[in-house]
Amino acid sequence: MPPLPPMPPIQQSPPPITSTPPPDVLQPSDQAPTSQYPPRPQSSTSPRTLRIGTRASALAIAQVDIFAGLVKTLQPTLATKTVPISVAGDRDKTTNLHTLAQGGKSLWTEELEVLLLKGDLDCIVHSLKDVPTKVVEGCEVKIVGERGERRDCVVFPKRYANGDHTSAATTVGLGEGGIAASAAEAGVPVTAPSNDETHPNKKRKISLSAAAIPKSRTLSSLPPNSVVGTSSVRRSAMILRCYPHLRILTARGNIGTRLRKLDDPSNGFDCIILAGAGIQRIGLGDRVDEWLDPIPTSQKDGGAEEEEEEDEGNKAMMLHAVGQGAIGLEIRKGDDWMNGLLEGEDGQRGVVVNRVSWECQAERSLLRTLEGGCSVPVGVSCSWEDKAEDRDQEKASPLGAGKENEESLSSSATLPSDPAMAPGILRMVASVTSVDGTECVAASRRQRISSDKEADDAGWELAKVLVDRGAGRILEGIGLNRGMVERGDGA
Repeated sequence: MPPLPPMPPIQQSPPPITSTPPPDVLQPSDQAPTSQYPPRPQSSTSPRTLRIGTRASALAIAQVDIFAGLVKTLQPTLATKTVPISVAGDRDKTTNLHTLAQGGKSLWTEELEVLLLKGDLDCIVHSLKDVPTKVVEGCEVKIVGERGERRDCVVFPKRYANGDHTSAATTVGLGEGGIAASAAEAGVPVTAPSNDETHPNKKRKISLSAAAIPKSRTLSSLPPNSVVGTSSVRRSAMILRCYPHLRILTARGNIGTRLRKLDDPSNGFDCIILAGAGIQRIGLGDRVDEWLDPIPTSQKDGGAEEEEEEDEGNKAMMLHAVGQGAIGLEIRKGDDWMNGLLEGEDGQRGVVVNRVSWECQAERSLLRTLEGGCSVPVGVSCSWEDKAEDRDQEKASPLGAGKENEESLSSSATLPSDPAMAPGILRMVASVTSVDGTECVAASRRQRISSDKEADDAGWELAKVLVDRGAGRILEGIGLNRGMVERGDGA
């Protein structure tokens, strides 16, 4: 009998595929496929660690600490790991944000989202105002914790506090390569031709006394041609509208970098505008010289709007950014483990606070409807009216309209034990301002909110009111898709 042939070798299972997807796997939300990279399986013999992705800045790390503290209140034994990543918006510190955003990429989120969809992260902690209103397919955004300070703030150089009140405008050229160029860089057009010697942006000598800037250190106290630093098109537009005598110079970088630029006289800043929550969260709140209140007391109760007022009336236009002060948490859609971590038990409040989430969703819905994929100077402000829980009538009115459009509020409504989790009347004010500050449209809306859908609807309806009142004309050159508002697509 011939010998038997040798047995074939035992086929072993192929190793798991661990290759990194090509960079173009992540597409815009309307094109991207659902993630094929599920969460990494955890050993049954060891507890799972929550892997939190974030930017590498001091503020980003501080916000991770806030979120981790919230989760550990509900899950005391949970281990967490912070994974800081340098993102595109942090790496390019020279190009203005408006130009970077036109590239179609998410400056603060894209690299982190790739890792989340691969399964290398369980969640990403963001400043909500930096998160696009449309996230990539396979991800969703939760708003977590209480909302911090929403307002913008003004910070003056340390030298002013030390008695040196000489404006930076005395040492910085205001012509070619100076303030005018920087204003255009920030998205603010300079309409006068360069050979117009009468234009205020033309280089010239300015004589200011040592007492030119009052010790009160406010925007309204600054003399003409003083230099305000910001990288935000929204802030630039509102400052030019409210304080047309001031000049805008681009100020990029994290909070620490911008403060160092401010304090160095050679950079030419008289003050900078920052988000209040950010400077507070990194422990530098004592640097704030002025808070920019979005709605002055004189207009909260409904006085006629005075567009030409230069003091309190104009301050009504200093509205904050959509989502400002809130922390956004990006997770994979359908991640039951992550969703379970965010929920409270036995009536305990979870990580998501309903009213914070609803007002931010309303703001994001408004911006998503207005922008049509383009950055626009939109400001908002939200507040809750607790004694109107039984009022279902929805109203929309122009900012500053009188009380004739308001129903009387119920005085008998009983507040729940935790108002932050209960339905209520949300009042949202929003404005759209042209980038040069010459035009502004504002409107307000009061609506009962008790669900995510109602919050989305409120933002969409207010966007529609803004467009009907003239915002469409302002946004025409910035990419508004009017048909989106009329149809409600994506809102």
